[in-house]
Amino acid sequence: MAHTIVYNSETHAMESKIQGILTFNEVKNMIAEMASLAKEKNCRLLLADYSEAVLQLSTVEIYDLPQAASEIVASSGVQLHELKRALVVKNDLNDYRFFETVTLNNGQNAKMFHDIDQAKRWLFAK
Repeated sequence: MAHTIVYNSETHAMESKIQGILTFNEVKNMIAEMASLAKEKNCRLLLADYSEAVLQLSTVEIYDLPQAASEIVASSGVQLHELKRALVVKNDLNDYRFFETVTLNNGQNAKMFHDIDQAKRWLFAK
């Protein structure tokens, strides 16, 4: 799996691109990297492009991910419920929709999109 996470100073948002096979441990490593950048830049917006990612997470891992993410982010001094995350995914949404539901049930703000422009409109809406 390859990924990039950068800070866009014009939009004051983190932007990530994920390609290839994505496992639970890799997701946790990405979250730690994102949390560090969020703290460093005092940034609470994330635009993540998962359109080229292939999820290899079990249903249990997807269910556990919001809690694990919350703990990882909190260890960096940021609270996950403060972040607004727009995730762009390909058409196969079953696992992503389940993740979105579990995330919202955990008091976190994340939404799935097929279109990057729609994701940006939602992310930057006041």
